[in-house]
Amino acid sequence: MRAADIAMYRAKARGGGQHCLFNADLAAEHQQKVETEKALTDAVQRDEFLLAFQPQMSLVTGEIVGSEALLRWNHPRDGLRLPMTFIPVAERTGVISELGDWVLGEVAATVGGWYRDGFRGRVAFNISPRQLDRPDFFTRMRQAFRDAGVPLSMIEAEFTETAAMEASDTVLAEIAALRADGATIAIDDFGTGYSNLARLRAMPLDRVKLDPSLIEDIETSDKARVIVQAVIHLIKGVECEVVAEAVETVAQADILRAMGCDTVQGFVFAHPMFEDEFLDWMRSADQGAAKSVA
Repeated sequence: MRAADIAMYRAKARGGGQHCLFNADLAAEHQQKVETEKALTDAVQRDEFLLAFQPQMSLVTGEIVGSEALLRWNHPRDGLRLPMTFIPVAERTGVISELGDWVLGEVAATVGGWYRDGFRGRVAFNISPRQLDRPDFFTRMRQAFRDAGVPLSMIEAEFTETAAMEASDTVLAEIAALRADGATIAIDDFGTGYSNLARLRAMPLDRVKLDPSLIEDIETSDKARVIVQAVIHLIKGVECEVVAEAVETVAQADILRAMGCDTVQGFVFAHPMFEDEFLDWMRSADQGAAKSVA
């Protein structure tokens, strides 16, 4: 019966009218999810998570304009695991709220150390929809950065497109207050949800980050280029900066620059790095690496 249930849920995930047979691959996938759920519950207490930082480059000036803090799980058996392998499980089980608290505290502590050492780069980090459900979230967030001695001008709070569109008036007011006090506000993975354009225009926003799926074919597909150009035009219309993630080639960067994209992030000029490597890269680059694709 348990095997039949697993197959049924997989069939539902594929859409109505589908069927799915239980097999060894499905069993292994289910077991992986069960193990991940169990391990995630204790992973924060075991201090198994790390932050990597990926620089962001201006396509206008070639300068580094900030970075994004990216979560990594140093799994005791599997080694480093990327967010796509555990964030969906964390969201389903509710562990995402605890993970989000860890990221918030770690970003505050890390950026606080950088600030005291004279480094002034802005750092972006993701905020989950579950965190927005907590009435005290913004108070706790402000307190974390205040305690770490970090001015809000050094942080960029990223919200998913869906979370931003569904946010209550109370949450939007808190976001607006955060922005008024110096924080940069961004929508992440834009293009995967169903944005209300009037609501987008009214939101307190500075930057909109294109979902990587939008740009992966822009070198080879006319349709992809038409879509990306239209999305960039829309974002510019609401007076926001356009950021492209997962930019992997110079050709992609050149196309995006011609379309009016402001900033890129991706392997085209820098991979995600743990703190020591990131700081060394920032000290030694002197913008040379960035200007090679500018």
